[in-house]
Amino acid sequence: MKLTEYLEKYGKIMGFLEKSFLKNIYYEDYGERGLDLIVPEVSIDRNDHTNRKWRIDFVITTKKNKFAIETDGFNYHSPGKVSRQRWNELNEKDNELIRQKFYSIHLTRDQIIDEPQEAIFQLRRSINFDPQLCALFQNWNNDNRPTPHKVQVLVLEKLKETRKEKKTRGLVALATGLGKTLLSIFDVLQTNSRRILFIVHQDYILRQAKNSFEKVMPNRIKEMGFFTGKEKFTKDAGKENINIIFSSIQTLTLSKNLNQFQSEEFDYIVMDESHHTAAPSYTKVMEYFAPKFFLGLTATPERMDKKDVLKFYEDNLVFQMDQSEAIKQGYLSKLNYKGMIDNVDYTNISYNGFRYDVKDLNKSLMINKRDKAILKKYSELVKNKKTIGFCVSIEHADYCAKIFKEAGYKSISIHSENKDVFKDKSLIERFDHGEYQIAFVVDMLNEGIDIPDVECILMLRPTESKTILTQQLGRGLRLSPKTSKKELLVLDFIGNYKSSPQILESLGISNLTELKFDKEKEIYYYDNDGRRVEFDEEVVDIFKYLKSTSTKQVDEKLISDKWKNYGSFVKENTKIGANLFWSIGKKNNNILVHSYILEKIYLNLSNFKTSKKLDDFIKTETKKKFPTKTMEGNRALFFSKILGFIKDTNPISFSEVFNVFLDALNKKKSNLVSDIITEQLEKFIFWNDNFSLTDRHSGRRKVNEVFKIYPIFFINQIIINLNKIGFTNNQISKFELENFIFFANNHDDLNQITERIVEYRNSDQRYELEKFLKKNNRMDSRFYSTLQNINYYNFSTKNISIKNDYFEEIKKKNTEFSNLLADNKIIFFDEKNPNVYKNKILYKKGSFVDLVKL
Repeated sequence: MKLTEYLEKYGKIMGFLEKSFLKNIYYEDYGERGLDLIVPEVSIDRNDHTNRKWRIDFVITTKKNKFAIETDGFNYHSPGKVSRQRWNELNEKDNELIRQKFYSIHLTRDQIIDEPQEAIFQLRRSINFDPQLCALFQNWNNDNRPTPHKVQVLVLEKLKETRKEKKTRGLVALATGLGKTLLSIFDVLQTNSRRILFIVHQDYILRQAKNSFEKVMPNRIKEMGFFTGKEKFTKDAGKENINIIFSSIQTLTLSKNLNQFQSEEFDYIVMDESHHTAAPSYTKVMEYFAPKFFLGLTATPERMDKKDVLKFYEDNLVFQMDQSEAIKQGYLSKLNYKGMIDNVDYTNISYNGFRYDVKDLNKSLMINKRDKAILKKYSELVKNKKTIGFCVSIEHADYCAKIFKEAGYKSISIHSENKDVFKDKSLIERFDHGEYQIAFVVDMLNEGIDIPDVECILMLRPTESKTILTQQLGRGLRLSPKTSKKELLVLDFIGNYKSSPQILESLGISNLTELKFDKEKEIYYYDNDGRRVEFDEEVVDIFKYLKSTSTKQVDEKLISDKWKNYGSFVKENTKIGANLFWSIGKKNNNILVHSYILEKIYLNLSNFKTSKKLDDFIKTETKKKFPTKTMEGNRALFFSKILGFIKDTNPISFSEVFNVFLDALNKKKSNLVSDIITEQLEKFIFWNDNFSLTDRHSGRRKVNEVFKIYPIFFINQIIINLNKIGFTNNQISKFELENFIFFANNHDDLNQITERIVEYRNSDQRYELEKFLKKNNRMDSRFYSTLQNINYYNFSTKNISIKNDYFEEIKKKNTEFSNLLADNKIIFFDEKNPNVYKNKILYKKGSFVDLVKL
């Protein structure tokens, strides 16, 4: 029904306030089709045996729900404004509306006339859970084809303006659920783009994106195709008609795939989840393509430094609406967050300032007492709602699925080790289609997955990042036109973990004083603009304690809580007896001294029939030649052992590579000597059996199981990563090595440590932070000094850098190393088979990569 027709039909029975509500509040969002659902001045029975009626200003009737809208005038019904009798009558009216299964909504005159925008937001938050009204609000056509809703229309106009300003790139930051993919399609249409590339980081999201394109652009379905590891549609493959390509970043970042496209081949490129842009794989693709327009989409631009992301989009942030504003304006579901005390004590769980040790978490979280507490709360508060449970690990996700299944719930764990996750009928799709009520995941559903009817989020892991929590909440805040989801229920089990105060910031609570205390329920709560937050009293006590103790470690207000936690980690792991970092011991590690004494020993080998004779010889000869660098017996040959020059000291025996090294020394081939030393250092691995294979102070874990890392390759990977994101001096400082890199355990730590160094370098308080960490760092590692023996490093007492002439060669070598690592071909030390590493790699002449290939 048209508005003019509606007013002609009902105008005489509506007053000024009712007409203002209809035209300026309701019609704004729900349009002509919405007018078919709303009727003014409706009477209902009072059911009080008097045959009297209650009058309702408006009734909205949909297929599933009834809404009673009251436009209260100046005398809003409260005890201070109306008589006691009238107050009681109005309360009885509300009770009767509830009995007759109406949803009752009150809007005041002040809201409707003076603050219409706030009235619009309140109405949306009150009725958009209804599928029919939600579909009208989201502007879906009768044929189920989406058209732009109000925010999308606004962004489309902003995109038009940015192109008028001759911008060819732009970043749009929209909270999850506001339709970023659809927005990109609408902009593709308004630019009349022909060749389109849509890039994401997961294959499943690609299929979702393609489905959205098909709904909006059914006339171009035959032009759509995938470009992934399994399926490639290109002109070379005889698919000339494929003009809309959906590709994963993992596929495009491979040069052989990227080079199949011209840099200016596409009219329009969409980069989804653009907060990852600063990562090396994204950087490579971003710098390669030059389309007519490059659109970046993200829900969390604050995940990395905004400048790092925006620089790839011409510093052009086109539009931004965060999660809290989207909830307030009714574009997302209301949030009902319950932070409940967890019965896990995190005090003795290993924590490095950024995250807890996963193995320790598994042991602490998978216990019967905790299972029962979680199941009890779930059965009380959730019942049959579709749920995503976020876990700490694959093992934890499988465990939770088993526990809930045994309790009678249809549950499944979804993670990267599920063999059928990315098949045509994936576990994600089966969960989406209702085959399971609960999906337990690790990080898989943090980004990009669109399952609107999720009504509950279970937080079964510590919240260690504001950004990740925002993403996880976004999985359930989407409006659902197919169901009657009234809100997202979040059950967060919070223990005394150090990062828990970040939850407050994620929920829009800047200070604990914003929380109100309900004595009867013994909870603290925060209720504002569609977000209802509750915390158990014990949880708030944890927040207060952690916020207080976080400032005791150092008297510096300029140091953030996160860095203070990291400082504690550094202090704990560099104290005497803590050897789980990069340390090669305090013995003599001077390569010149070792070369000299090894040659002397080799030439007099027959004289050392006892270990004592060897000890005496080493001490005497090194004291003559190097008075200040004397070696204290054969124990001081430790550095030569880890370099692979000698196999053993009792009796002493030499390796194949030492014979080549000695020959080069004798022939004074300095370049070859330098090359061999560099190659041997590249082969060095923490920890082999030259070290003690257990922590002799605690005995808790075998260090060779902790360390799976080739340090020189790892350092080069860090430098190359930093180069890709704009740090082009190819340099790492001694401070960064000793406070970040030396704490890596394996090559999986690469991106985490790169981001930590970037955060340190971009910190406004960098120098204060450096002083703070130095104060906490007690490391006596000699490893840094050994780096002067790498022939492609510029070395100083403060930093190292890869020499310009060597940089491309090192990049190529590290690419080969990374490929071998990805293919599980890298040889790490195995305590059960120690000679595999030694005989195939350490004792052989040749580069590490070449030897692995053999």
